[in-house]
Amino acid sequence: MIHLNRSAGSSPLYQQIYQQIKSDILQGYLAPDEKLLGTRTLAKMLSVSRNTVDRAYMQLTLEGYIESRQNAGFYVLKMPKAFQSERTLTEPISKTEAKSDDDHIVYDLTNSSHTSNLFPKKVWKKHYQNALDELDKAEQLSTLQPFQGEYKLRKEISRYLERIRGVKCHPDQIIITSGLQQSLDYICQFLGNTKRSVLMEDPSYPKAREIFKKNHYPIITADVDEKGLELTQVAESAEIEMIYTTPSHQFPLGMIMPISRRRELLSFAEAHNSFILEDDYDSELRYYQRPIPALKSIDYLDRVIYLGTFSKILSPSFRMGYVVLPEQFTESFLEKFKLYNSTVNLLNQIALANILSSGDYDRLVRKMNHVFKKRYEAFKKEFEQFNAPIKLSSNVSGQYFLVTFPDKINQCDVIKRAEKEGVRVYDTMQFWQEKAACPQESLFLGFSKIDLEDIPDCVRRLRKAWEN
Repeated sequence: MIHLNRSAGSSPLYQQIYQQIKSDILQGYLAPDEKLLGTRTLAKMLSVSRNTVDRAYMQLTLEGYIESRQNAGFYVLKMPKAFQSERTLTEPISKTEAKSDDDHIVYDLTNSSHTSNLFPKKVWKKHYQNALDELDKAEQLSTLQPFQGEYKLRKEISRYLERIRGVKCHPDQIIITSGLQQSLDYICQFLGNTKRSVLMEDPSYPKAREIFKKNHYPIITADVDEKGLELTQVAESAEIEMIYTTPSHQFPLGMIMPISRRRELLSFAEAHNSFILEDDYDSELRYYQRPIPALKSIDYLDRVIYLGTFSKILSPSFRMGYVVLPEQFTESFLEKFKLYNSTVNLLNQIALANILSSGDYDRLVRKMNHVFKKRYEAFKKEFEQFNAPIKLSSNVSGQYFLVTFPDKINQCDVIKRAEKEGVRVYDTMQFWQEKAACPQESLFLGFSKIDLEDIPDCVRRLRKAWEN
C-alpha cells in the first residue's frame, strides 16, 4: 500500500510513489511479471492527478524496474539478486527479524536445485490435467499400484532409451523408483549381503556410497585417469559383487569413458562374476555434441544394470528415476518384490508418460542444454578476468564445474572467504572415499541455481574473496 506525505516540505508526490513502488520491487513484495494498477486506477485511489502517477511510472520504466506492454498495462521486471538483496536506505531493520545462517548468502552454487524459472509449469499443468482426465473413471486412481510402476510410462522410457541412449530393453525390465537411492537400495536388497564388495570410482557420488554402507557392503575403490575407472589397480583376487560407475560423465571430474575402456570393464565384470551399475545421471545435457551412447547399449554380456533419472531435466525435487534390469535376473527380481507396491505418484507417472510421447520432454532437454551452456560460458568468461590463473574444468555437459587454483589451498578457509562475500561454494573432499587422495587445489561450483544475469556479480564477489 502506498502512503503519501502531503505536508509542506515533503518530496514531490510522484517521487514518493516512485520510491515506494521501487522499494516494493527490490524487497520482493512485487514479483516479476506482476501487473501494476493502471495509472487511472492508482491516481483515483491516491487522490492525485493521473499525470502524477504517469511521471512515477515513467521514471520506473526508464530505470528498468517496470515495462509497458502494448494494450496490457505495466508489469514488474525481474531484478538481479544483487539488487534484490539490498535494502533501501530509509527502510528500518526490525529488531525482531530473525536472521538465519543463510541470510547473507546471495548465490548458492549448488547443483542440487534449479532456479525457479526453469520448472516447466505450463508443460506440467497441461499434462497433469490430461492425466487426471485419463484416470477420472479408472480404478487405478484409488488402488495400490504394482511394484514396477505404470506400464505406459515404462513403455515410453524403453522407446526413449533406444532412441537417445542406444539401449534396447523391454518395459518388463524397467522399474520406476523415487530416485537413485531407492534404485540402489532395491538392487542391494535383491543381491543380498554376500560379503562381496562394491567397487567404486574414487572420487564418486557420496550419496550412492551411503546406500552401499547402509546395506553393509564393503567398499573398495580405484582411481580414475583421463579415460575413467582404472581397473589395473584392482587385485585379481578381489571378490566384487557390483561396480558403480558413471562412464558417460564421470562424477565429479567429468571425463568420458572411451569404448576401449568400456569393453575392458565388461570383460572385468565377466571375469569377476560382477554386475555393473551404470549411473547415467546427466547424459542428456550435452552442450556441443550428441549424447554418448550408454554402456548398456553394448552390454552383450547382460551384466549392466542401468540407472536413469528425470530430476536433471524436470527438477531436482521431482523424485523419479528408473532401473533397467539385465534380462538374466529380471524374473527373479520381480518375484522377490512381488508383495511391494510402487511408491511413485501415479498421476506423475501418467503425466510424464504423456510428456515423453508428445515430444515435450525432448523440447525441455534442448532448452536446458541451451540454458546451462550459456551459464557455463558466462562463468568461463568472468573467471578469465581473475588476476590469478584459476582454471575451470572443461565442461561438455552437466550443471557444475570444478575450479582449480594454481597452488594448494585450505578448502575450508577459501569457502569461508567466499561466504563472507555472499557466495556459497563446495569442497571436493566429500567425493573422495580416500580423503588423503583428494587434490587440495579444487572446489566444486554448480550453476543450476543461479540466473545468467547474476553471474557477473557472483564472480565479482569471488574475485574479491580470493584474489588476495
